[in-house]
Amino acid sequence: MQLQDNEKKLLELLKVNSRLSAAELGRKLGLARSTIHMMLQKLEEKVIDSYTVTLKPEADNGNIRCYVMITRDPKKSQEIEQALENMPEVACLSTVAGSFDFIALVHADTHPHLDEVLTKIAMMPGILKTETHIILSPKFDRRTCFT
Repeated sequence: MQLQDNEKKLLELLKVNSRLSAAELGRKLGLARSTIHMMLQKLEEKVIDSYTVTLKPEADNGNIRCYVMITRDPKKSQEIEQALENMPEVACLSTVAGSFDFIALVHADTHPHLDEVLTKIAMMPGILKTETHIILSPKFDRRTCFT
């Protein structure tokens, strides 16, 4: 779907705060509330998959986060994707270009829990190599890390 400039701007505002009212969105974009409602309806049908809640770091029970780079046997790709999707600690999985095949965003409550999750991933049939990068201090988050 080809998006108009105002639709792109509306989506950017919603990515930052999906709780903004149609009136507030209209003020920020210089459009009538009714126009915003029509745009939202169209975008919800064609582009917007869902709205979500973002917890403050201190309220999120998955306090330890890391990126896991994964090299896999191409013959096992579907099985690996399914197994990772079934792990609640794996928040996101994307294919990537370069020396790795996947990047996964993993959340864990404690360091022992993270160790357990990383071991489980590394031991999956078809996983050839993993490399883990623990997130120490996020600097900003536009909620588009894997889109």
